[in-house]
Amino acid sequence: MLVLKMLRDMGRHRTQFISIFLMAFLAIFIYAGVGGEWRGLQKSADDFYAETNLADVWIYGGGSGGAQGVGFGGAGFSEAQAEAVGRVDGVGAVERRLEMNAVGDFENKPVLNLCFAERNEISSLYIVEGAGFDKNDAGGIWLSQRFAEARGVGVGDVIGFSVSAANGANDAAGAVDVEARSGSAGGGADTHDSLKFEKTIRGLVYSAEHVFESASETLTPDFSDHGYAYLSANAFPAPVPGMPSAEPPYNTLLVKTDGTSPPAAELERKIDAALDGRYSVYLERVNLPSVNMFANEIQQHKMMGDIFPVVFLLIALLTMMTTMTRMVANQRVQVGTLKALGVKRGAILRHYLSYGFFLALFGAALGVAVGPATLPYLFYPSMSSFYTLPEWKPAYAPEFLFVSAALVLLCTAVSLLACGKLLSESPADTLRPKAPKAFRHGALERTKFWRRLSWAAKWNVRDASRSRARSLMAVIGVFGCTALVVCAFSMNDCMKDLKTWQYETVNLYESKLILGNNLTSSRIDEITEEVNGEKIMEVKAEIRANGRKQGASLLVTDGTELIRPTDSELKPTKLPEIGISITEKTAELLGVGKGDSIEWHVYGEQGWMEGSVEKVYREPVNQGITMRRGHFESLGMEFRPTAVLSAKKVVRDIDGVDSVVLTSESSTGWDDLTEAMYTMVYLLIAAAAVLSVVVLYNLGMLSFTEMEREMATLKVMGMKSGRLRGLLLSQSLWFTAIGFVLGVPAGMWLTSRIVAMSGDSFDFPVFLHAPTLLIALAFAFGMSALVNLFFSGKIRYLDMVGSLKGVE
Repeated sequence: MLVLKMLRDMGRHRTQFISIFLMAFLAIFIYAGVGGEWRGLQKSADDFYAETNLADVWIYGGGSGGAQGVGFGGAGFSEAQAEAVGRVDGVGAVERRLEMNAVGDFENKPVLNLCFAERNEISSLYIVEGAGFDKNDAGGIWLSQRFAEARGVGVGDVIGFSVSAANGANDAAGAVDVEARSGSAGGGADTHDSLKFEKTIRGLVYSAEHVFESASETLTPDFSDHGYAYLSANAFPAPVPGMPSAEPPYNTLLVKTDGTSPPAAELERKIDAALDGRYSVYLERVNLPSVNMFANEIQQHKMMGDIFPVVFLLIALLTMMTTMTRMVANQRVQVGTLKALGVKRGAILRHYLSYGFFLALFGAALGVAVGPATLPYLFYPSMSSFYTLPEWKPAYAPEFLFVSAALVLLCTAVSLLACGKLLSESPADTLRPKAPKAFRHGALERTKFWRRLSWAAKWNVRDASRSRARSLMAVIGVFGCTALVVCAFSMNDCMKDLKTWQYETVNLYESKLILGNNLTSSRIDEITEEVNGEKIMEVKAEIRANGRKQGASLLVTDGTELIRPTDSELKPTKLPEIGISITEKTAELLGVGKGDSIEWHVYGEQGWMEGSVEKVYREPVNQGITMRRGHFESLGMEFRPTAVLSAKKVVRDIDGVDSVVLTSESSTGWDDLTEAMYTMVYLLIAAAAVLSVVVLYNLGMLSFTEMEREMATLKVMGMKSGRLRGLLLSQSLWFTAIGFVLGVPAGMWLTSRIVAMSGDSFDFPVFLHAPTLLIALAFAFGMSALVNLFFSGKIRYLDMVGSLKGVE
């Protein structure tokens, strides 16, 4: 009998119960869907790292280009040095590797990061196709699968390379810089020999060190333009002019800890002592660019998946509270009759609790089932275009069931709160009509301001004070909708603003010519004159201050007008001739400001330089420090250009230029990089639309039902239907205005938190643009007006006699 009654009640109040079901479904759908997506990414990455035994620490020697960048030309790390590091407490294994840049024998001269591995047991390869890595194979090469696919080569093909060999065994800085082909401290002015060799592709591979990879002059990967390859140390092309032996000059140590390692700072100190400080860069796994970038991407998705479902959960609970309270109040006589007939209090209680229990249970169950199976696949296609993982699939977690169970319990608890007091009354009291609440005049009604309010305004204030739960639900619903809409469109603005900032405000050049490493100074001057360009030097550097250390970019200019730095408001500014200028984001990470002292050194150089920060400026993507050429040379450093900037569009091949990066093409690449973010934007807009329709429609139905008797009374007294519609609309607009005012700053806060997870390289500008504010305003007030006009139309057909009948 009670089950049939529950079904009849749900049919009679289907709008409210459907909205509760939808809110419960959407809360778990988004939580489990986005949670399954980022957990799947995390699991795939962790499995990838574990399967390939990814190193915990990378140590780069002189001549190293930093993380993924080097050349050869020095003695390198000796076996004795590797053994010394291996004896450090907490170190499980050590392996040597030589990294260098090579130009592939393909059209457009793509650059490959060649890794000559001693054993390839640490940071080993994931074989996609072909044979496994053979440390004794002198004629084979294991090539990046993404590069091979882009270039149309496969297992068994022979590919050629050319490498710039260092001029002398002791020229530790004479190197080919793989990281972004930007050169190193010593590459550029001296003439080097060019070494050519060919290898047979043995396998196509993925590397856990290259989940994300791109050259520094581009924001997105172009797998046809750059890649990586692994070779056996036996494949090292010896003899090399100036090299003392045929053994590769290993410039990288890969360190794997044994699980008992001391804190990171102590381990670094012990390894530093073991090497007697004779290395250039010490890089932990969390700071490896690929690992760091992917971890930030996961954190960004995690935060969105954790925050946004809270709005839907709150609305579901508030809707349940108001619906159950109203329904139980209207069924006093039915409850009293059941009690009088001998139905146990527990049975009646279970009956009313079942409303919240089953609605939340079915909604949560559907969300858990559908979310992880559908939502992640909206993100994976765009993400897989610039991230590389062996598999892309969502992961389920016990938290999905825990959160679903919590949602069911909360909705059931709300049902208990709604009917608990009524069930505690005696049958006789329950059969009597509930006495109306004693109305109390608020403090506002005793002010002069109250007397100046219109009758409609007074009505709305009193009605809101009588129905606080409904009013609160209206405000929270509009608040959530506004926050989601503002966040979605602000994220869209952030991405567009950064693109405009990078390619129209800061970078005023059209072409960036990446110079080869075997050029003389005279040839660089000829190229610069030929394209009417300006020389710059871009290298990887490391900065430390306040006990913190940060990898960064070092830009040295000769007073170029084609790169225009900006201040905190993104307006062009001038950098000082003397001293160091640091980007705002790097300064925040290091905790420094103008006038503070920092230490820095170029990757490949072991000595640290000290300087004072003379200016803090904002930069969209290349975070680090900038100096003028005169100041840089006054420190005893040599200005060796790595690129030439030109306002012209250079499309022809120029001898000595490795590649040309066009601003127009880089701008298109930015759109590809942000495609996954746009997916999230569209999801937020859809969620906001569903939330606004469900919440406002439910509130309109609830308001009309609760005020039906009052509307009938006013209509009998002669008030026209049009004025009554205006009364309902004005109240809805009041709640909308309050929710909107609170929702705008909440949406901007959400935006700032999301873009803060984009990594250390990006500095997204977060501004509230007028169009975004107007869109959010139109969305909130437009939806509110439409829904209320729909319900207010029922006033014309209101049954005044039925509405005014007393309890029979």
